[in-house]
Amino acid sequence: MTIDGRSLLAVVAALCVVFSIVVLALERRLRQPMPGLRLWAISNLLLGGAAAAHMLQGHVPVWVPAIVGNWAMLIGRTTSVAALRQFDHQPVPRALLAAACGLLMLAIAGTLLVWPDPRLRAMIMVGGMAVLAAWGTHTLAVSAPLSVSRALTMVGLGGWALANVWRLWTTAHLPPGAPVIDLHDPTVAAYMGALVIMDVFCNIGFVLLITDRMYEWVLQLARTDHLTGALSRGALYTQARRDLQLARRQGTHTAAFLVDIDRFKTINDSHGHAAGDAVLCHVASHGQAVLRCTDLFGRYGGDEFVAILPETDLLTAAAIAERLRVAVGEPVPGAPRLPCALQEVSVSIGVAAVAAGCDSIEDLIAQADQALYTAKHAGRNRTRVADEAQAPDNVSLQMIQSRH
Repeated sequence: MTIDGRSLLAVVAALCVVFSIVVLALERRLRQPMPGLRLWAISNLLLGGAAAAHMLQGHVPVWVPAIVGNWAMLIGRTTSVAALRQFDHQPVPRALLAAACGLLMLAIAGTLLVWPDPRLRAMIMVGGMAVLAAWGTHTLAVSAPLSVSRALTMVGLGGWALANVWRLWTTAHLPPGAPVIDLHDPTVAAYMGALVIMDVFCNIGFVLLITDRMYEWVLQLARTDHLTGALSRGALYTQARRDLQLARRQGTHTAAFLVDIDRFKTINDSHGHAAGDAVLCHVASHGQAVLRCTDLFGRYGGDEFVAILPETDLLTAAAIAERLRVAVGEPVPGAPRLPCALQEVSVSIGVAAVAAGCDSIEDLIAQADQALYTAKHAGRNRTRVADEAQAPDNVSLQMIQSRH
């Protein structure tokens, strides 16, 4: 059974419409915008329209496939390049894309209206499509680490580029007088078939890219507290257990401290929950700013935060905790603003540290919790450590300067 180019163009048009619907349906289900999806759907509709215009060749005036079809295909592939750049949060060179597409469109119109030359028109068209598809492939290659979905999309776009390069070569070597586009020609059918296969790869890859991005969002939601941006309790415990295992192998210390906002219930009752949320964000932002890049900081629950400090002894951890306690009472550029009615916010902190033999993260936090209990009953707004013999009172700021 022989499949001609007209049948393959019909398949291309149908697939483009289907994938446009799939991408738009995925976009509607998202709770936050994902850039590039609408442009990708539009590009597929344009490519499908171009395939439909070429499918009508011989039944409509020559300018329909020659101008409308080719222009729609060029705009569609240009739009897909812009969609990929938007999706990967890269700047879209609108002027450059518009200029390239516009010049190609003018050249195609010129080969029909000014100096009629079907072969030159076909060569301009497939050459431009090859360049645009290669541009999209390059965008995917340099934007992010390679993944299965990204590789599949690159195979589709790269295959598009190669198919058009091959078509450019065969068109340039056509014998004199031979028709440039014959939908019953096996060579044209092979070219169309390659485009169908590459288009399927490209669109399936892009749909997988969308699902990968959605999966990253789900992981991010699971790992972070939605209000403060600090680590969630589960994510913090998971990473802390790994740090403890490493500490046992290396024989190093691991420290932790619990941060409790003083009189948080009174803040909520007196100023409302919006003020309480602002205080939580205020403390979280200072905690993330004060800690080192290797430390973990998460919301423990309610008005409590916990920090895990790998390879850190008790006094160093106490110095960092004291630095946080002092910083909470001072405004920091970029930190969430507190309500005007709240003149100051203070925290109490309990610090603990264990050597490599600690059995669990729960044991370490339990020791920090006992130190926090001591800090609360000593008058709040202070740092206490689990080993009172080493640090009987608040750690001085001189220690902070000497150790950081």
